[in-house]
Amino acid sequence: MNILFKILAYSFVIVSLGSCRGDEPKRMPDTIPDIKGSIISLTETGTTQKNSRLQLIVEAEKGNTATYPQASVKVDENTLIEDSNGKRLKAGQLKQGQQVEIWFDGAVLESMPVQATAIAIRASTQPGKL
Repeated sequence: MNILFKILAYSFVIVSLGSCRGDEPKRMPDTIPDIKGSIISLTETGTTQKNSRLQLIVEAEKGNTATYPQASVKVDENTLIEDSNGKRLKAGQLKQGQQVEIWFDGAVLESMPVQATAIAIRASTQPGKL
């Protein structure tokens, strides 16, 4: 009985320590973006302590093989935003006319334009380039 108790106690400690890893850091997806183009409209929908919440209208580049020609994209505190060099950006640093690649998270409402939430955005720091 004493051995069984020790085994259970050690198992509990191991499981408890293993679950304390914390969250993995956010990473840019290694798939083709859902849309690649330029921000044609940008509206701030609110702010949190760390970041702004935005609603973007993005139009795909002409001749691009992106899934959608235009998208209404929600940007929130869970959206990873980086420049083309991998430097983290805040939502407030996105600008109208900026070139972006966007990956969607979860469901996409099939309206025109489609509506989705961004899980990740790669933004150009130089006009017209990405």
